[in-house]
Amino acid sequence: MLSVEYVVLIHATEDFNKVIKAVENLMPSNLRERKKVEVEETCGHYENPIRIARVSFRNPEYAIQAFSWIWTRLSAEDKARLIRDLNLHLDDKPKLYMRLDKQEAFLGHLRLSAGDDVVKVVFSFKGSKEAVKDFLLSHDLRVV
Repeated sequence: MLSVEYVVLIHATEDFNKVIKAVENLMPSNLRERKKVEVEETCGHYENPIRIARVSFRNPEYAIQAFSWIWTRLSAEDKARLIRDLNLHLDDKPKLYMRLDKQEAFLGHLRLSAGDDVVKVVFSFKGSKEAVKDFLLSHDLRVV
C-alpha cells in the first residue's frame, strides 16, 4: 500500500468544521494530528458554492494504519459486501475505493454507503489488482 486520500464535498449549507470532524473520525488519532486539509472552491450544478476538502498521506505505513483502523470498525455486513463486490471498489491502477457515510462518520460510526453524502477514501497500491486481492485475503480480511 502506497498512500491514502480522504475526499469530501462540503456544501454551502454544511458546517465546514463538522464535516472535517467526520473525516477525522475515519482515521486513527496519530493521523488526525498530522493531517493537512487542502480545500478547493468550486460550484455545483446550480452554481451553488461547494468546497472539496482533501487529506492525503503518501506514507505507506500511514496508509496501512488508516486501512486497518477503518477495517476493524466496519460491520461484518459491510466487510462482506466490500469483499463480494471488490471489482466495483478496485480499479486497474490499482486503487481501492471506499465510500463512507458522512453523517454516520460525524457520529463516530463507519458505514459503507452508495449515496452521495459520503467521504471517499482511496487507498493506492503498487502492483496488480490481483496483488491487492491477495493483500486483502492474506490479512485475514475475508468475512465468513
